Amino acid sequence: MQSRHWFKSLFITACAAALAACASTNDRVLPDASGEAKPDVVWRINLGEGPGVTYTRLKAAVDGDTVYAADTGGTVTAVELASGDRLWTKDLEQPILGGVSFSDDQLFVSLREGTLVALSADDGSELWRAMLPSEAVAQAAADEQRVFIQTVDGRVTALERDTGAQAWSYEAGMPVLSVRGTGTPLITDRLVITGYATGKLVALDKVLGIPRWDIRLGVPDGRSELERLVDVDGSPVSDGRIIFAAAYHGKVAAVSEMGETIWQEEGSTYTSPELALGSVYLTLDDDSIQSYDMMTGAKAWLQTELMGRGLGQVTATGTYLAVGDEEGYVHFISQVDGGIEGRIMLRPRPLHINYPHQPEATNWRLSRGRDFGIRSNMLDTDEGLLVYTNAGDLALIELR
Repeated sequence: MQSRHWFKSLFITACAAALAACASTNDRVLPDASGEAKPDVVWRINLGEGPGVTYTRLKAAVDGDTVYAADTGGTVTAVELASGDRLWTKDLEQPILGGVSFSDDQLFVSLREGTLVALSADDGSELWRAMLPSEAVAQAAADEQRVFIQTVDGRVTALERDTGAQAWSYEAGMPVLSVRGTGTPLITDRLVITGYATGKLVALDKVLGIPRWDIRLGVPDGRSELERLVDVDGSPVSDGRIIFAAAYHGKVAAVSEMGETIWQEEGSTYTSPELALGSVYLTLDDDSIQSYDMMTGAKAWLQTELMGRGLGQVTATGTYLAVGDEEGYVHFISQVDGGIEGRIMLRPRPLHINYPHQPEATNWRLSRGRDFGIRSNMLDTDEGLLVYTNAGDLALIELR
């Protein structure tokens, strides 16, 4: 039963990717980006097999002046943030699907075989391994005592961070079809908050693992299973007081920690909301980017010039929003009005084999058999913007 659900989830992900690709087989004309943002590459290294190989969204983690990142081949690497120099490398000898997350000198990554691994952030030495109910494709979250992770079968599991022993596991019902992916749980003082393929945002008691409240962000509607698909695929986020979450075929919402809805607005997405400058920013499922007022949910601006480019999640950096696309570009957008202010390409320079009647990015995939887009969430740091490409390149971008 689990393998059947895995196949259906993967099928939906493939369908979504295919539809996006079909919708974006235009001339790939880039909109003007001659604004004030002047991005430049500070350093760039290749970590190995990137997220493009297994269609994951591996994300780096930062602590102080050190970056921790994983490749899908099974290697975790520590990198000096300022220079890009490698500090240590650990081979886990199993493909990695989820990670890296950092908490109090520990790193956590999940393996394809359904295992969560804890490593020392100092040298990469392995601390423990724990079996999970299923695969986990998103990062774990941790507090001082426990590690919390959501697996693709809909379960949230709490593990003791010292030993990896299971503290509790909560299972929610899964629909027949779902998007293959989950978010990282949001941890508060009392709750573990996460989204489900049922379209619900659920808050669990952090100690006991029992539900405290839930809110529906998406309601199944339509005749076919595909039309009725709703899923909270991104991670909920918080400004310290209010929780923000969004669903595919659903809404974006602001919720109090007591489970009271403050506002809801239309906003279908696969990604997580981004908070900055008193606004909520969201990449919608049609590749437009919507700005909402954080307190009221009122829509401010809508950026539509990048539609059809296979955008990822937006990341606030300085006064801009950075967003990657499936051709390897990072676009910098004004947080104030949504205007495109700059752009940089992180796809490697061609060798170049030309396939007639194909856009350049498609030529790259055909000639090299690799995916040079950007799917993983980017990370804003004190030194600049960290970008992890589908081809396995980790780069630090500075705005000059």
